[in-house]
Amino acid sequence: MAKFLTPKQKRVLETLSNYFAEYDIAPTLTELQDLLDIKTKRGVVKHLEALEKKGYIYRNGKSRGIFLDSGFSSEMYDIPILGYANAGQPLVVAEEDVIGVIKVDKDMLPKKKDLFALMVKGDSMNMRTINKVPILNHNYVIVEKNGSVSDGDVVLAVVDNAATIKTLKRSDNSIILYPESTNPIHAPIYLRSSTEAFINGKVIAVLENPNN
Repeated sequence: MAKFLTPKQKRVLETLSNYFAEYDIAPTLTELQDLLDIKTKRGVVKHLEALEKKGYIYRNGKSRGIFLDSGFSSEMYDIPILGYANAGQPLVVAEEDVIGVIKVDKDMLPKKKDLFALMVKGDSMNMRTINKVPILNHNYVIVEKNGSVSDGDVVLAVVDNAATIKTLKRSDNSIILYPESTNPIHAPIYLRSSTEAFINGKVIAVLENPNN
């Protein structure tokens, strides 16, 4: 059941929704301040904090990092694209800035809040599919941040500040990130417990890029 909104909060939410509908991305605080004719950015933030507390939006603390909660947008998820990840050797520095938003029908994904998307770079996972969609260069992977992972899951790992997508295998004293590729150049990555690396999430879906 939706929580009560004051007239001002309702106006802020409607302004956000209209902006998303037109531009497929959130406004900046300055843009939202101008649209709402509010005197200070702090005034805007107070409204956003109230909307977030009531479950209508969520924020990631970055520029344009405002997202409508699926409870308000009943048909679609807005999933932020946080950059790129290699399906190859982890040579691209991991990005954490929102570069766009993917709209996905809510029936296509489980109801989770901690989801983000990355564009795939490379071919080291081109033999692996999730829900029959292959992890090809330029496709999008949907990642559940900090989701529980098991052997055989496809994960997003960050090694030396670079993001890579691989299949996970654990042993008693190591982690193996192995490729599933038609290209024989790709080799597994072996990590010890002392390695400065971590599993940042589980890949739960792949979306085809129509420009491929």
